[in-house]
Amino acid sequence: MTLGKKYLHIIVLLALAFAGGAQAQDSSDEDELNQFMSLLEQQTSLATNTRINADFVPGMLSVLSAEQMERRGFRRLWEALASLPGVQATMNETGMRSLTVRGIGNIFEPSKVKLLLNGKALNASASATTGTLYDTPIEQIERVEFIRGPGSAIYGEFAFAGVVNVITRQQGEQYSAGIESGDGYAFSALYSYADPDGDFKTSINFAASQSEGEDISSGIDRSPVGRSSYAPGPINNKRDFVSAILSVESGDLVALLQIQQGNRGDHLGTNNLLPPDDRQTVISETTISADISQSFELDADLTGAWSLNLLNNETEQNSLFLGDPENFGGLGPEDDIIADSLLEEQRIEAQVNLQYEISAHKLFGALVFTEVEVRQAEQFINLITPTGPPAPTLNEFPSPVDDSADRGSVSLVLQDEYRIDDRLTLTTGLRYDDYEDIDSSVSPRIALVWRRSDQHIFKTQLARAFKPPSLIEDSGSLEVEIESETNDTLEFGHIYQGADLVLRNTIYFSKLDNLILFQDFAPFGYYNSGSFDLRGYELEVETSVGSEWDIYASLSLQDYVDEKLPGAAPWMLKLGVEYALMPLTGLHLQVNSFGSRDREEADTRGDFEQTTQADFSLRMQNFNDIDGLTFRAGILNVLDDDLKHPAPFDTYPDDYPYSDGAMLWAQFIYQP
Repeated sequence: MTLGKKYLHIIVLLALAFAGGAQAQDSSDEDELNQFMSLLEQQTSLATNTRINADFVPGMLSVLSAEQMERRGFRRLWEALASLPGVQATMNETGMRSLTVRGIGNIFEPSKVKLLLNGKALNASASATTGTLYDTPIEQIERVEFIRGPGSAIYGEFAFAGVVNVITRQQGEQYSAGIESGDGYAFSALYSYADPDGDFKTSINFAASQSEGEDISSGIDRSPVGRSSYAPGPINNKRDFVSAILSVESGDLVALLQIQQGNRGDHLGTNNLLPPDDRQTVISETTISADISQSFELDADLTGAWSLNLLNNETEQNSLFLGDPENFGGLGPEDDIIADSLLEEQRIEAQVNLQYEISAHKLFGALVFTEVEVRQAEQFINLITPTGPPAPTLNEFPSPVDDSADRGSVSLVLQDEYRIDDRLTLTTGLRYDDYEDIDSSVSPRIALVWRRSDQHIFKTQLARAFKPPSLIEDSGSLEVEIESETNDTLEFGHIYQGADLVLRNTIYFSKLDNLILFQDFAPFGYYNSGSFDLRGYELEVETSVGSEWDIYASLSLQDYVDEKLPGAAPWMLKLGVEYALMPLTGLHLQVNSFGSRDREEADTRGDFEQTTQADFSLRMQNFNDIDGLTFRAGILNVLDDDLKHPAPFDTYPDDYPYSDGAMLWAQFIYQP
């Protein structure tokens, strides 16, 4: 037993001892406060850019509060998103994380979800995504808002299959520290100040974590029989993460600085060749977002805001393993082939918006100017030529993106929320994105929300979303001009809200055009595929049984009508169960199950088998009778299963393992 696991066992045993001796406390005041906060947390501006109850917005929106995520044993945003309906949390061969939503977002291609941190986009134009946000610990988060389906009518590019907005804590004071299996540790700190006699507020929200990673065997890699290989062997799944968010407010003026950096090992190898067992981080992703904004009021009915945002995305790779010489090019047993690379881009965005209320109309308009510039793009490999012998030093090779690449755009957003009567609202919207280097895109939306009664809400929406080719896809295109992907979705929803039961039903039909795929045989490159028709159904259930049990579950069904998309699960079942052991002590069980998935057509393996992960956690508030001290502990993969992500054909025959046994964790959170 490692030292970390020994400490975890001791802490869990002590916690259970305290739980057994704890006395029941009167929590009626706290329950009343939690109910009031729950009502407030249902307010969101993600779907329409105007504040509205989450169940009243067009489309289906999921909201997770800090309290909910803490109760349910989630540690990072990654785990919280994996519990939502229709969402697959996936990982590629180098440990890069992404989301597949409603079967959209082939796990072997870039993510198709817009990622926002406090409303500020983080997606890099070079890759269409970023991996840093997913490691954000829940201690930093106030709430998470997630739209399933098209979001381009408001958020433009990359909001193809969904939009995630993470709102961080900017009030109060909080500190946390925790450990986990794999010699991992994490801590966070939040401090805020508000001038009691003025309108000045500031906060600093910091978090850091590090893990050597679980000892997981890779299985055999794609090395031909008879050639040397490091496989089977341990995966290089070491990770560390730092996040710092500084907020300053003075009246209507807000300044926000957000820095996140994630470093990781190359897991199973960038060429699906297992790296040597040296347990070092070789891939680093850094996002820096600096924003200044100000709201204003021209009169009682006309308000607006302006903002200026600078986003810097950087991906650096140091000593990235490409293969040993024999495996890489049939060469002799000399030094491994490695690569160093750096890709840095800067994005400047200026925006002004206006909101005007007249009679039954709430009008919203925005004008957005964006300029993206690749500041550095370089790659060095210890080869003389791509097919030549190894070299004693690193030599420069072409980068996937030219260092002179840039992309500018001007966008116009128009929206009208029309209250036909007290219970019926019609929302129409249109966004136009005009690019300098690719074709322009038009993203319309029309939606109707009918609040038939206090218990029943009916919705329907028709919307289009788009994802332009990333700079990497554009540079590596096999075609003269590669087109933007489009997603046209029609959906119908019904929400039932009872005293102890909430039901949400959604049926959707999507037509996907011009999906950008990679051709992995000569000539290598990106191309537009044909059309795909997707249909699906989502059921969400939230209910309470007495005062002790809370149950929330979802069932998602999805089907490609004429084609199949490798890696997309035909069904997903998510189940969460909370049990109030005592007034301030709760247990939680989270089960995520995915149906067997199709392989690629050329893949001779059978379907990827059904996967089920079960996680168990304990939360104790006012631990050891210390006000404001919360203890949490849990077991990930409590069933001790071998958990894997699907691997592409002709890579790892036994797929990508990410857990081969239970993992323990424990944490203290203190709010003075």
